[in-house]
Amino acid sequence: MRKKNAGLTAESVPVLKRAGHRSLRVPGSKSLTQRAIMLGAIGAGRTVLTEPLLCDDTKLLSEAMATLGVGVKWSSKKLILHGIDGQFPRGGTVNLGAGGTPSRFMIAAGSLSPESVVVDGNGRMRQRPVGELLTMLTQLGATIEGDHLPVTVQRASMSGGVVQIPVTKSSQFISAMLLIAPFLEGGLTVVCEKPITSESYVDLTLETLRTFGVSIHDVVDETQRSITVSQTRVTHRELTIEPDASSAVYFAAVATLHKGLQVTLEGLRLDSLQPDAEAIRLLGKVGADLQETELGLQVTGTGTIRGFGDLDASSFPDASLCLAAVAAVADSPSRIYGLETLPLKESDRIEVMARSLAKAGCGVGAGTSDLRISPLQVNNGPTAIDPVGDHRIAMSMAVLATKRSGISIVDPTCVTKSYPNFWKDLRKVYEGNDSS
Repeated sequence: MRKKNAGLTAESVPVLKRAGHRSLRVPGSKSLTQRAIMLGAIGAGRTVLTEPLLCDDTKLLSEAMATLGVGVKWSSKKLILHGIDGQFPRGGTVNLGAGGTPSRFMIAAGSLSPESVVVDGNGRMRQRPVGELLTMLTQLGATIEGDHLPVTVQRASMSGGVVQIPVTKSSQFISAMLLIAPFLEGGLTVVCEKPITSESYVDLTLETLRTFGVSIHDVVDETQRSITVSQTRVTHRELTIEPDASSAVYFAAVATLHKGLQVTLEGLRLDSLQPDAEAIRLLGKVGADLQETELGLQVTGTGTIRGFGDLDASSFPDASLCLAAVAAVADSPSRIYGLETLPLKESDRIEVMARSLAKAGCGVGAGTSDLRISPLQVNNGPTAIDPVGDHRIAMSMAVLATKRSGISIVDPTCVTKSYPNFWKDLRKVYEGNDSS
């Protein structure tokens, strides 16, 4: 049920009182969809993605590719890409809105164009860092103008080679370089200084490259990781995108919070390589019962919710916000750390999440890379949470709202960035689709 709050629409989230079984399929993985769009668009031939995620980020990324000459067609359950075989036929100006990953990926992709490509975004994206990526591309011979969005990029004398990468602010920079590597003359070797920021997302990028037939040589030692991507003519693929662990974690968390509630996440496996799948697995360690079934991963609330203690969330920083919502109703305090990338996201996620949890009644401490959460201490009645346009804050606080009464989420449509049907799917959990 919606209501007005300070001139904005707000989503009032009631406490969930009905247990039983629910079954739903969350949309395809945003991370996998974006990586597949990159390779299908830049590669040769007709690539078909089945069950891709259609959201703000993926729509803007595919539209940007179309601007530069890629054939793009969305249908209800498929995305068809007619690739450009390694070189865009034209330049142009593209705007990726609030999309951090799409913007960084398009800067790298634009470096394959013989004509100038201007990559821009919204006000927040114009503040977010891209300089490290620009430096890497310049080292390979790309021509770059600007140090923040909007930036202009062009192939110029660009070719492959070796790039030394220090510890970065974002793994998206490394992934962007790896995704264009097959299209560079001679391929590309990236030598990454350890620790690698959000390294699990780099692993996901490498797995996607392998899926498209790209050969990779990966050597790791104590101080660095050297990844060599061979020059490859990437050709058409037909892929089914697995359900998004980043979306599924919210419903796994709702099940965890409610004794006797069982949610089957259709098509999702416990051993998924998606980084945020680890957050779902962790719910099993603090009290949820996790079982794999023929339909998918089944999560059941046991009535026990333990604190996370000291939890390193560096490999799944976005999903850490949802775990923070679970920690708000645990039986002991939690400290979630390894969150260095969160202040640079759609909002300063550490600051906004800390403020939101405190408003809900938690004791909260926040540093530059951690959240310290004491479970709910008071309920001061109706509380409107403003996620400042950040989809992950909105969805995480909605999880808490199923347990703590009186919470409403301001500007609920911000979830369209990654999960347009989130509120619809959450209502399915309230209504139930199985009386067992």
